[in-house]
Amino acid sequence: MRQGPLRRTTRIVAGSGLIILGVPLLVLPGPGLLTIFAGITVVSNEFEWASKVVDWTKEKTARLRGENERPSDD
Repeated sequence: MRQGPLRRTTRIVAGSGLIILGVPLLVLPGPGLLTIFAGITVVSNEFEWASKVVDWTKEKTARLRGENERPSDD
């Protein structure tokens, strides 16, 4: 399904805005990394580099979750 240019532009502007907003929040009080990652997630449907960042992050978090799980004592 092809999406219109307005929807694409809205995603790019919203995602870029979140990324730009997140940068000063890295040093100011606020969730800087979460805001930046939210922006990257929004633009990941439009840009390959952002999609790769999201995939890499999902892979790393899944690996960390798997390593931290302990076998149950049954």
